[in-house]
Amino acid sequence: SSLLLSACCPPRRLRMYHKEKSIQIKSSASALYNNLSVLPIAERSLTYFTVVHGNVVNMVSASGDGLNFSHRQLQSKEGNIPASSSLIIQAAWCVLPLRVLLVLTSQKGIQMYESDGSIMVYWHALDIPETPTAQAVFARGIAAARGKYICVGTSLGSVLVFDVPCKGSNITLSEVLEEHREPITDLASESSENEDCVAELVSADDSGLLCVWKAGEDFQLLNKIPAYGCSCSSVKLWCGVVVAGYGSGQIR
Repeated sequence: SSLLLSACCPPRRLRMYHKEKSIQIKSSASALYNNLSVLPIAERSLTYFTVVHGNVVNMVSASGDGLNFSHRQLQSKEGNIPASSSLIIQAAWCVLPLRVLLVLTSQKGIQMYESDGSIMVYWHALDIPETPTAQAVFARGIAAARGKYICVGTSLGSVLVFDVPCKGSNITLSEVLEEHREPITDLASESSENEDCVAELVSADDSGLLCVWKAGEDFQLLNKIPAYGCSCSSVKLWCGVVVAGYGSGQIR
């Protein structure tokens, strides 16, 4: 493993970590997969945090010295409807080269905001059956890819690929990836200029299946990692290496 990592990535110095001052949020965190997103803004000496609770996203920005805080709450929405009771499933920042968007997924659709949560720039409604079914409908799994795409998973096993412009709200659904048959649990991505590290996106689902993709105008399926007999709740992609956490308590 160490040889593979060193071939794809330059050596990195190990850093020691220490506990900083705790940050109080407005409410508790829902028991959801991957229910924490962090966005450091070095030039402003700020760090943003988001946590989902019910139909609300709690945001807090903290100064570098940990003394100043600013809170904001975002509610679940449905298009132009100012508030909705539908549960939010996940909130995460997507960092693109020229802009940063905060993406929320819920039982009704996908909301995209400017990074500070001040303006909603895009809404995508999920296909909701007219007659209730046993299978829940939701979006889950968020990742940016190839500098201009935001990918979001759904309960149908699809991965929606959105083409995001440098500014403005002209965001379009450019592609739908349909290799999964179970609800998407998580997405992970990375950008690499190294041709040996072609994997740019990994999608995981409730069965434990992983799909590895190369991003672009047409996403290409590179590999499928078979299901392990239990759900894969979290996946990361680092220097071409896929790391996955499973409901069995194992990390592979």
